[in-house]
Amino acid sequence: MLQYFIPRTNGPHSAQDSSCHLRSVCDIDSRHGKLPRTMHMHTDRAEIILVTAGHGSFNIDTGHYLAGKGDILFFDSGILHDETTVEGDLATSCLSVSDFKRTKRRPNAMVGDCYAPLLHLGDSFPEIYALFQALTKMARTGNPVSLLDALTAVILDKLDFELRRHGQKPQQQEESLGLTVKAYIDHHYREEITLKSIAEDLNFNPYYLAHAFKEHIGYSPMQYIIRRRIGEAQNLLISTDRSITDIALSCGYNNSNYFQSVFKNLMGMTPGQYRRDWVKNTSPPKE
Repeated sequence: MLQYFIPRTNGPHSAQDSSCHLRSVCDIDSRHGKLPRTMHMHTDRAEIILVTAGHGSFNIDTGHYLAGKGDILFFDSGILHDETTVEGDLATSCLSVSDFKRTKRRPNAMVGDCYAPLLHLGDSFPEIYALFQALTKMARTGNPVSLLDALTAVILDKLDFELRRHGQKPQQQEESLGLTVKAYIDHHYREEITLKSIAEDLNFNPYYLAHAFKEHIGYSPMQYIIRRRIGEAQNLLISTDRSITDIALSCGYNNSNYFQSVFKNLMGMTPGQYRRDWVKNTSPPKE
């Protein structure tokens, strides 16, 4: 798996800029998930994942989705998401993009409140897969950023066309104990919390609470806390040069060695190796 980050300046965009800006693109083959990501979100971009082989289980904000080859998933900016292989070897083609706007949706949102985040492509899969592959190849061979943005705009227009043709309405989220617990954990996951303390604060039996949460989210409360913490740690490892000890503290771990043990158990590599591999697998194209 090789991911390409697209270098961006902080200055104003020129009049000739595309209607979107590619931030990264990658292929994750079915033999390995070399640089796996767990529960995370981006506030400045959307992510789009095309499943090219296998099957995966995806938690997207308050919904749980199963996807296989020919499905595409949209992670709008500010939306928590997570993935797990459930059958066979999951392979995906992915891109992240910023500075775009779709009709009746907020900035950096492909689906917003209009569509569900999972779309079955059907007969359109080969065409869209070819576009993703072309974008990855162009990034790998050092094409100018302006060309990458132009092809990304074509991909977004094609996906928007498919959403208007075949997109489903988003799931209606009813108030439930599972959602209440999720909101509580999302707010307090950096703190020293346990199943007992969550149950006491919310005034529920801990066993009933745990069952309701897992039924809705797919993880136990403690598994979810770990994935939230490690997902935040991954963002910091990739985007900052903060020390591993500092990152551990900011994610709710007072003991750096314990944090590294939890990270390796979940990700299959140490935080240091994870950071080095992301740096190694960064290959910026020409401006």
